[in-house]
Amino acid sequence: MNEIFSKMKVPVRFLFCFFILQWGIAPTSFAALSPDLEQSIIRFVTKSPMVGGLKTEIEFLESPNLQSCPERLMISITPGTRLWGRTNLVLRCEKLAWTYNLSIKVRVFGDYVVANRYLPSGLKVTRNDINVVTGDLAELPDDVIRSPKDANGRILNKPIQIGMKIGLSDVREESVISIGDPVRVIVSGQDFEVTGDGVAENAGMVGDTVRVKMRDGQTISGKVRSQGVVVVRTQ
Repeated sequence: MNEIFSKMKVPVRFLFCFFILQWGIAPTSFAALSPDLEQSIIRFVTKSPMVGGLKTEIEFLESPNLQSCPERLMISITPGTRLWGRTNLVLRCEKLAWTYNLSIKVRVFGDYVVANRYLPSGLKVTRNDINVVTGDLAELPDDVIRSPKDANGRILNKPIQIGMKIGLSDVREESVISIGDPVRVIVSGQDFEVTGDGVAENAGMVGDTVRVKMRDGQTISGKVRSQGVVVVRTQ
C-alpha cells in the first residue's frame, strides 16, 4: 500500500483522512482558552485567600491549544504554589484524564510604606517620615511594611532613600533598656518573689535577654519585661 501511495504522490492530508475513514479513528479537537475559562480562572484567583481580597490583574502568558473537554475543567494549584507574580495553575479534565500547567502572572495591588525623605540609620521613625503608596505587592519583598503603625516608633537599621519601600528587616523595636541604665531586677520562682537593683550591661527591647550587674558585684541575666524592669525566673 505504501508503494501505491508513493507512486500516486498523495498529499499527506489526504492520507490522514484515508486512515480516519478506513479505521474509524476520530480526530481529537483542540481549542484555545475560551472566554468562559478565562473568567473562571480570574474568579479562582480573585477568590483565593492568598490575595486577601486585594485588587488583582491577571496576565495569561500563553494561549495553549487544549484538548476539548466534555465537562467543566477543574482549576487548582500545586501545594506550595503562591498566586502572586509569575505562577502556574493546573487545569484538569477529569473525563479525559488530562492535565495542563498554565502559566499566568498575577499582579496584586495594595498599600505599602515608603520614606518621604532621606531617613538616616538609627532614626526613630515617626508618621511624618513616611508615606503610604499603592503598587504591585508581587514585585516587592514579602516583609514590606504595609501599615504605618508597623513602622511608627521603630528604629532604622540602615539609611532609606526617599521613595524607597521600608521592610520589617529594615527596622527594629526601640530599646527600653540601654547600657548603664539603672534596672530593677525581679527574681521569681515557685511561691516567692524578691527584688533588687543593678545596672544594665547591654541594651534590650521587651522580651530580650540582658545582663545586669547587681550591687554586690554579681552579674545575672534576665528578660526585659518593661522600661527598666528585668525578670529572672528560677525553677
